[in-house]
Amino acid sequence: MPNEPQLSTESRDIARLRKAVTRLKSIALKYRQSEVVQKALFRISELASSARDMSEFYPALHAIIDELMMAKNFFVCLFDNTNDMVKFVYFVDEYDDVPSNEQFPAEVLRQGLTGYVMRNSKAFLLNEEDFSALVESGEIRDLGSPPVDWLGVPLRSGERVIGAMVVQSYTENVGYTRADKELFMFVSQHIVNALERIRQREFMREEIDRQTANLRDINADLEEQIAERKRAEKLSAVLYAISELTNTSESMANFFKQLHRQIGLLMNNDNFFVALLDDDRKHIRFPYYVDERDTQLIDRRPLGKGLTEFVIKTRKPVYVDEAAYEQLLKQGDVEGPTKYYGTRPTQWLGSPLLVDDEVIGVLSVQTYSDEVSYKHDDLELLNFVSQHVAVAIERRRNADEVRRVNAFLEKKVAERTEELVNEIERRKKIEEKLFYDAHHDTLTGLPNRSMFTERLQQALNQKRRFPSHNFAVLFVDLDRFKDINDSLGHSAGDEFLLEASRRIGECVRDNDTVARLGGDEFVILLNLVRHIEDAKDVASRIIEHMRQPFVFGETEHYSGASVGIAECKSRNDSAERLLRDADAAMYQAKSMGRGRYVVFDESIHKDLVASLHREAELRHAQFDQDFVLQQFDLLTLVDGKPQAREVLVRWQRGDQLLTAQSFLNVAEKTGMILSLDHWMLTRCCEILREQKEDVPIYLSLSTKHLYKLADVKALLEIIKNAGISPKRLVFEFSETELSDNSKRQLTALRTLADAGVGLALNEFGRSSGALQYLLNYPFTHVKLDPRFVSETANSERAGVMVRNVVKLCNELSITIAAAGIDTPEQLQALRDAGVQIGVGKQLGEPVWLQSKEKQEAI
Repeated sequence: MPNEPQLSTESRDIARLRKAVTRLKSIALKYRQSEVVQKALFRISELASSARDMSEFYPALHAIIDELMMAKNFFVCLFDNTNDMVKFVYFVDEYDDVPSNEQFPAEVLRQGLTGYVMRNSKAFLLNEEDFSALVESGEIRDLGSPPVDWLGVPLRSGERVIGAMVVQSYTENVGYTRADKELFMFVSQHIVNALERIRQREFMREEIDRQTANLRDINADLEEQIAERKRAEKLSAVLYAISELTNTSESMANFFKQLHRQIGLLMNNDNFFVALLDDDRKHIRFPYYVDERDTQLIDRRPLGKGLTEFVIKTRKPVYVDEAAYEQLLKQGDVEGPTKYYGTRPTQWLGSPLLVDDEVIGVLSVQTYSDEVSYKHDDLELLNFVSQHVAVAIERRRNADEVRRVNAFLEKKVAERTEELVNEIERRKKIEEKLFYDAHHDTLTGLPNRSMFTERLQQALNQKRRFPSHNFAVLFVDLDRFKDINDSLGHSAGDEFLLEASRRIGECVRDNDTVARLGGDEFVILLNLVRHIEDAKDVASRIIEHMRQPFVFGETEHYSGASVGIAECKSRNDSAERLLRDADAAMYQAKSMGRGRYVVFDESIHKDLVASLHREAELRHAQFDQDFVLQQFDLLTLVDGKPQAREVLVRWQRGDQLLTAQSFLNVAEKTGMILSLDHWMLTRCCEILREQKEDVPIYLSLSTKHLYKLADVKALLEIIKNAGISPKRLVFEFSETELSDNSKRQLTALRTLADAGVGLALNEFGRSSGALQYLLNYPFTHVKLDPRFVSETANSERAGVMVRNVVKLCNELSITIAAAGIDTPEQLQALRDAGVQIGVGKQLGEPVWLQSKEKQEAI
């Protein structure tokens, strides 16, 4: 047929193309394998440079081999020709476990597969060799069941076999090929090179360590030479100092004291004395002595037969140990210990003090302990020093004599001028007292406003001359001074102000100025502050010091401090501006809860202006129209059942809803707080009449109700007119606003308690005097402060405190509640502590309560 030749040609072309594609795939595969091998070799070479030691090298090598072939079971062993041992430097196996660097005798391994590879210096592939034939010929001993597949190559360094590297498989479908064998053999040589490089590096490190040790020995010799030189320099320095003592010492007593200190730089002189002969040379004095045993040594005694007299007699330095002492006793040169000679020492050194070849005394050191040992070198040193000491003592004697004569002459002159000097001093004291009285507070002795203003003006003048001269003004106001003054009297108030001024003075530097402006207000000029943080540190210290209790008689009273800080920022600042700003910052601190500091900034000025506007708005506010109540349920923490309700007031000003903290302080200042509390109490009574559940309402009131009996009666009258049982109401009073010594508050609280109203100590734990209120005041409820509650889940100490408070309240029959329970962790921690009821976000959202007028309008 005519198309048959054409079809035959096409078939042949297709066959040729298929063969070409097959060859190309084979070539591409070889290139990829070659690339993998090249990368592995490069990584091995790089590993030889980067590995710090063999423990880091072998695991990395194992990872590289595992990428080239299946190497789940892999080990490397090295042959130590010196002791004919084989060490398995790295071993990873699924079934066997050989500890790192485990050594075996070469004879044990020589008949195994590994030994066969090392003996014959050639690679061994189990599926390629006749294992049984090798066993029968005695080349390999049958040491157990072989693996499914096993591949080992020798590690050769030149002509010498240094070890072997092996991979093996225990899986039937995983084996090794001739290509793996050739690749493993090829890679092994590069591994040997890497091992040699690391070994060479370790050898160099050992050589460096050896040379370092040699250098250390050389350095020790040099240090010893330097120490000798330093000892010589120290001796020269001591001799020079002794020479200078003649001119610098104020008295002989000071001279001997300094002499003792200088000699102590050269040797142990815990027991030291200077003995001097009297002019009659029949008595010996001890103008200076320090002794561990004989603290009451006789200052002066007749010459006898002591070791001191022996040195005077022989005119030579003497070293006496126990043997020498016994010898001197035997010869009769010295007498045994008596009241004249003191306790017998274990070692004694004495050197004569010679002036113009005449002995004037003895310099001596001694010890009673075996831990201190003197040598003859110390005696030579003491003798060398004593020569200079003798000259110094003589010079000092002469100088004292000249000084005595001069003192006599000066006394005569002083007597003639004394009357004139006294008159001048008297007039100066009068002038100083007049100036002092005009510039200081009569009670505390601190500078007054006049003097403080002068110093503040001086600081401003310095600021104008030197712009880098920074300073700050602190305005300090003390808490509860009026309560202390009213309850304990003016005498206690004065004592309180004195103690407060002392504490404030402890918190500042000498170059700062503390002044009292009057009452309980103090101002401080912090001169030369580097940063405003310095002023904050001082303010923090003052606040902390003022928190400590003030003790009057047998009772403790607590105060505090609010601090305002104004920093001088401009050369054009004025004293009036700084005092005004510091005062404003202080009032800001008081409004934020007292016991803190505030640094003045423009926002405070804006807040003051805003506070004035808010005060004006508050004066025009209508209770039933502009205020709303927010109700929270107080639930049991165990089962979540309602136990009480808490009602809080909010000011609805336009679109804004202000919390109590933002306007109650203004209400306190304007005097509206009593009327606002009366409105709240009236609304709560209405709610109690309308509610079905018989649960009490917690209502937070100002402590201003507790100062007058008429205000207490006004509260009870509202309850009576509403026809509500007082037991259904719990009045909350803030712990921070109470005074633990106010008889008026205590009387008012007892009146409320007698009427049946429940009393709750609110914000418990915020101040340090909370337990005093539980002890002395008739509180039936306690509500933990939210900040205290927030710590219970994170602080073990806080948890312990809560548990103790719960135990105390249970024993006093006081109901305890927790405010601000916002997280599950806080809820669980309070349950564990035994708290009974609580309120917070975790226990439910608040409910808004509207007045009758608003309900009717709706």
